[in-house]
Amino acid sequence: MVKSNATIEKRSWYILALTVFMTYLLMVMGTFVTSTGSGLACPDWPLCYGSVSPPARMAIWFEWGHRLLGGFTGILILWSTYLVWKGYTGLPRRLTFAVLALLASAVLLGGVIVRIEAPLLTGFIHTLVISSHLIIATLVLICLVFTLRYVARSNEAGSKGSFGFLFIAVYAQIVLGILVRYSGASLACADFPLCNGALVPSFDNNAVILQFIHRLGAFFVFSTALVMLYKAIRAKADISVVAFTFCLIVSQAAFGILIVLSGMYLPFIIGHGAIGFFLLGWLAYRSMPTLFNQRVSARMEA
Repeated sequence: MVKSNATIEKRSWYILALTVFMTYLLMVMGTFVTSTGSGLACPDWPLCYGSVSPPARMAIWFEWGHRLLGGFTGILILWSTYLVWKGYTGLPRRLTFAVLALLASAVLLGGVIVRIEAPLLTGFIHTLVISSHLIIATLVLICLVFTLRYVARSNEAGSKGSFGFLFIAVYAQIVLGILVRYSGASLACADFPLCNGALVPSFDNNAVILQFIHRLGAFFVFSTALVMLYKAIRAKADISVVAFTFCLIVSQAAFGILIVLSGMYLPFIIGHGAIGFFLLGWLAYRSMPTLFNQRVSARMEA
């Protein structure tokens, strides 16, 4: 049996928390890199212009900095995985194994994107490959947060499963948003609250359809969170937690609207991504006990 050790348990929590934060930061920086068109500033991989010290141009260092941050985050993921496998069995090991598999996929896909991005990838294949990279990153974040919640040994699920439902809805909305972003459909509806001057637009354009579905999804998520807030206030339970979640969703929606009204202003794009990824991690943490239908106060195996 694995030796029980409170020091290992505490260290696991700290390293996992740092790993989650750095993964989140990496995703936000990735949004910045792609939004500034710096994603292909380094024409080779894993080096940049064949060197670890590439030419001193801003776009190049945006991309190279993103890669360096990714390397550091990868080391943290390996370290946290080692600690989890040393101190726990069962679910935490399965989650960290999934993280390693996803991380390997993300690294390989990143190399593919750099090496054959243009002009070989076009249309649907282009959208699929670019979107898959970020979707994998969201799965890595979710698995890390689930593991962190397990190690934290907190039993509070909150709102009798409502967070689990909201988490699934938000994740579906984020994946849809990634597809909108990388298919070039962000401004397919150039106004708000209407879509090209109509409450229900003409569905003769795939970009418009995708953007309109994304808006419907946002309305569904907002409505769900509003109902949760109403129920929490009536029950006088979880009010602060649900209110905070509702504020995150409203802020996320507000940045999405500002992106459209401003014509893709960069700070609004970064804010939209940063809040969205934070919301995803927050909901994953809150909903983990409900989704896995178990108490997560498991002790380290003695």
